[in-house]
Amino acid sequence: MEFVEERCEGIACKVRGSDKLLPFKPWDKPENIQWYCEEHYKQAKSYDEQQKRAFLDYYSDPLRREWLPEKSLKLYKRYTKK
Repeated sequence: MEFVEERCEGIACKVRGSDKLLPFKPWDKPENIQWYCEEHYKQAKSYDEQQKRAFLDYYSDPLRREWLPEKSLKLYKRYTKK
């Protein structure tokens, strides 16, 4: 069995060790857990929120939503409660 040390997924981050990392689930892929140090976690969370808002704003137009794939449409409905 191979041991894989978890590391921060932030660009050029050298912080290593699972005791220092925080799990992060992106809004559009909650099944993919990513690990970040505290500093990069905040950045990832902020960027993730911006991406989610942009997605929801863009697809708030029903005509645009017609072109969404099924998985993306389910995400839209989940976050807008429609």
